Amino acid sequence: MSERSKASGGKLRQEIARLGAQLEISERRCAAMIEVARNLTAVADIDELLRLVAERVTSLMEADRSTIFLLDKERRELWSKVAQGEGMQEIRLPVERGLAGWVARHGRTLNLRDAYADERFNPEIDRHSGYRTRSVLSAPLRGKSGEVLGVVQTLNKRRGYFSIEDERLLEAICSQVAVAIENTQLVLGLLARNIELVEAQEQLARRVRELDALANLERIAAAAVHIDEMLERLLRQTVELLGCQAGSIVLLDEQGQELVFAGAVGGRAEQVKRLRLRRGSGVAGWVAENGRSALVSDPAGDPRHLTALEDELDFPVRNILAVPLGAGGENIGALELLNKVEGRFDEEDEKLATLIAGQAHSAIMTWRQREEREKENRLSSIGQMLSGVIHDFRTPMTIISGYVQLMALENDEQKRHRQSEVILRQFDFINNMTRELLAFARGESQLLLHKIYTNQFLEQMRELLERELEPAGIELELQDNYQGPLRADENKLRRAVFNLARNARQAMPAGGHFQVRVDDGGDRVLFTFADNGPGIPESIRHRLFNSFVSAGKQEGTGLGLAIVRKIAEEHGGSITLDCRAGQGATFRLELPKRMEDTT
Repeated sequence: MSERSKASGGKLRQEIARLGAQLEISERRCAAMIEVARNLTAVADIDELLRLVAERVTSLMEADRSTIFLLDKERRELWSKVAQGEGMQEIRLPVERGLAGWVARHGRTLNLRDAYADERFNPEIDRHSGYRTRSVLSAPLRGKSGEVLGVVQTLNKRRGYFSIEDERLLEAICSQVAVAIENTQLVLGLLARNIELVEAQEQLARRVRELDALANLERIAAAAVHIDEMLERLLRQTVELLGCQAGSIVLLDEQGQELVFAGAVGGRAEQVKRLRLRRGSGVAGWVAENGRSALVSDPAGDPRHLTALEDELDFPVRNILAVPLGAGGENIGALELLNKVEGRFDEEDEKLATLIAGQAHSAIMTWRQREEREKENRLSSIGQMLSGVIHDFRTPMTIISGYVQLMALENDEQKRHRQSEVILRQFDFINNMTRELLAFARGESQLLLHKIYTNQFLEQMRELLERELEPAGIELELQDNYQGPLRADENKLRRAVFNLARNARQAMPAGGHFQVRVDDGGDRVLFTFADNGPGIPESIRHRLFNSFVSAGKQEGTGLGLAIVRKIAEEHGGSITLDCRAGQGATFRLELPKRMEDTT
């Protein structure tokens, strides 16, 4: 074989070896690219994704280390949580500086054999870390729209420098990584939005529960007939809603010196209701005094907690939530909740308890104002009633005075006995009116219903009415067309008849005619009182039955007809007027025949 053939054969073997080495490198790089693609599709966490990509790039590039930077547009920074080689650290670089910043700004690959020879290189990181950068290959990460997402930077080729093939390989890797990053960011964005949606749904559900609870508390407050009942129902609902063992409402007493437990539920509730505490004592007292909420996770270590009271009640306290009853105004007390069943009281519990405390404060103030109005109304009514009683005292006192004078002149013992019975009945009448007034002052109002026969009632009234009317020259006529029973308060019915008779007498000072007629009205008894006086002036007819309305009569007080209307309404009846100018006045009193005993 010639020398020339031998030389050609040697070159061929070298070329085959070279091509074989390149093929091996290419196969290794293809395998690594396949593994990178597999990792990109299998990893959903972006930090793990960046770490794996950095490892594979370092291996493929036969480099010392690699870093993947992502672009933070708002802060105009490149950041990375992954750095291969000596360790892992977070790096944040301004996009206006350094090689990676230049690649991010211009969107072009940068391949340097000597980084320190390039003015764009920032040596501060090397000085800070102690690392020596030689060769650098940086390529941009571009999204589907061509927008730069970040930069992949690999440092220090172990043998020689980064080649054109290395640039193409890194750019290919960057295109895959960019897609994976965009997909991962999309998935993470969707997950974040889903988490936000779930949290919003949970907050909405919690808000709905709170609104339902507040609406239920509003119904409880409206339905309760007494403040104690309302507070106990409110506390039970609150304890159930917040999942705790006990609750109480403490209020300042009228003197503002002590705290009283207006309501309590849960552990030792009956004992707690009997307690009175010095103002400002305990967690609840501190809250009531300062108008600020208190979340106490360790009562034993809180100086405000009444440890001695806890021992006395034998009720261990693990945690406390107390909120003021103030609703932005003057604090009247506190709502205190004890022992959250699961975990501890938190800020959400505090917000809900504050809303409930506002409801409780409004309900308590409404009850107090209602009681105050009732007291004022009762005092006013007592005054009006006292005026009516004094007004009606005149009739029995006049009768008593007249019969006492007759008795003084009468020698017949039997007549004196009858006159004394009349006087005694008038004293009974006075006593009944006095008892009625005292009962009303105690908040009681009742009718003493008895079966009354109208014929007997009118006969008993005849003598008394004649003594009222005869001195004024008024003729009395009694006519009973019913002669049956009804259930009524006899004393009050007598007062009504007297007032209507007196009203007629005052209207006819020169004499006249007064008729009392009783008729059957089906389920009602109709009393008609008619006179032939001048009638009622039209100007006062629409308010005739109001208190202190009078037509200018010399002895009139304006109470008589108001008393008659009150008596009629108490019996479930009515009083009406039929009047024509110059033709007298006719009053019609209608009462039901049968009434259940009413208190």
